[in-house]
Amino acid sequence: MASAEETLGRALEAALGPGKVRTDEDSRHTYSTDASPCAVEPRAVAFATSEADVLAVLQVCRDLQVPLTPRASGTSLSGAAIGPGVVLDTTRFNRIIRFDPMRPCVTVQPGILLAELNGYLAERGMRIAPDPGSQDLCRIGGMVGHNASGYRSVKYGQTKDHVLSLRVALVDGTVLDARDVRVDDPEWNLVAKQVPSLERVRAEIEVHRKAILSSRRPIRKHSCGYQLATIADSLSRGIFPLAALFVGSEGTLGMVTEVTLRVLPIPLRRVTVLLYLDRFEELGPLVADLLPLQPSAMEAIDGASLDLIGRQVHGVPSGAAAMLLIEFDEGDLDAIIANVVGPISARYQLSRPAEVAEDPHAQAALWKLRRSVFPTIIQRPGTRKAWGFVEDPIVPRDRVPEFIEFLVGLTRRHSTVAGIYGHIGDGNTHYRPLFDPTDPADFERMRALREDFDDAVLDRFHGAPSGEHGIGRLRAETLPRVWGQEVYEVMRATKRALDPQGLLNPGVLFSDAPWWASWGGLESRTPM
Repeated sequence: MASAEETLGRALEAALGPGKVRTDEDSRHTYSTDASPCAVEPRAVAFATSEADVLAVLQVCRDLQVPLTPRASGTSLSGAAIGPGVVLDTTRFNRIIRFDPMRPCVTVQPGILLAELNGYLAERGMRIAPDPGSQDLCRIGGMVGHNASGYRSVKYGQTKDHVLSLRVALVDGTVLDARDVRVDDPEWNLVAKQVPSLERVRAEIEVHRKAILSSRRPIRKHSCGYQLATIADSLSRGIFPLAALFVGSEGTLGMVTEVTLRVLPIPLRRVTVLLYLDRFEELGPLVADLLPLQPSAMEAIDGASLDLIGRQVHGVPSGAAAMLLIEFDEGDLDAIIANVVGPISARYQLSRPAEVAEDPHAQAALWKLRRSVFPTIIQRPGTRKAWGFVEDPIVPRDRVPEFIEFLVGLTRRHSTVAGIYGHIGDGNTHYRPLFDPTDPADFERMRALREDFDDAVLDRFHGAPSGEHGIGRLRAETLPRVWGQEVYEVMRATKRALDPQGLLNPGVLFSDAPWWASWGGLESRTPM
């Protein structure tokens, strides 16, 4: 009699054909991890090359009641690209379907690399605006799933701001064209007939609209569950933005098979400015002075992180308490730069004169320090590593300097060091304290730091635990605290409506398990 794993493998092979299914131990081990600290071994790995493949895998998973997790490059920092059933690799599902210069937009399959797509668009003078730090590795499907943003989000926002429509394979095999639909239009009746659960979702959001809108936090972006406030706002105008329901849903509501994205012209000019401040307390006022000039990027690194990555290696002034990198790509750039390096800089105590670059090679040199922070920190030698369990908070941007000071103190109180850097123009900070979770004493420090961190982000600073990397498995226990119990229950009702059997990416977004529950080797650990 065949085992459950053999039955699953044979069913997938029958559905997909040869060369598209792996059940061997090495493959299951490879796909048990993503870019997060989490580890969940799947029962099988399947490879999609078409929408028909996605539907075939969904059919097998329905028939055998096996969970399904979509995966692109596996760059998820929150543990959303791993799962206990079938992991569906979409990297072969990667064609550019069409480019429409009149709208302008591009339609692609979810497995296309962002870098490859931007290379194609660059030949036409266009680009995709969101630019995650993993831009050379990440794929469009993962960006949609996490509502990714990146270095230039201060001007260009998140993936949700650029998605025009999606095709989504729902768990029951229905393929939905997800775009804006007026609820008083006959088209909505057709959509509701095709997918009756969407009418239940709409009604649930309408009933709880007041709570949803009042739950919004004073932050510029988030990757913390479903975009209910965006949907509630649109419904008040009579429009159901169906694509918004799936952007940022981390594979828990459906499998994206096609994405249509707004594209923008490549800027004619970009000017980059690098500033080092002797006084950390001047960072906030400086940012406030610069934001009205509409920068396209604004990145900061605190002094302790400059120490951590090596001042001499990167030519950082010895007395610098903070670094600020600003980029502009629109307007009277000559006047803007003259203002930055002249009157604005004169109000602050700089460690050395502002550095300005317009040549791409010179700009790359200025960006090198900012881009090097993450790889430098995670490659540090020793048993203590920069685990990403508190790494993506976002707070109101006028409170970022205060928040960074809090993080510096938090790091010191819990007897470690940390990298602190990020998209200061958005209020989105990346925080990487160093710990050894296999050391019981260090694990206790991690647990205590995480409690202090969550309390401060959510209650003291009125922020959220993820600005762009998603809730995934690492932050699922915080989701009720982010939005409040009533709104959290609307999210759970949305999940039940579209995935009643809970087959799509279980353990992601909705889980009571502690943040370390899926970490390799820590699953059975309990607090001392």
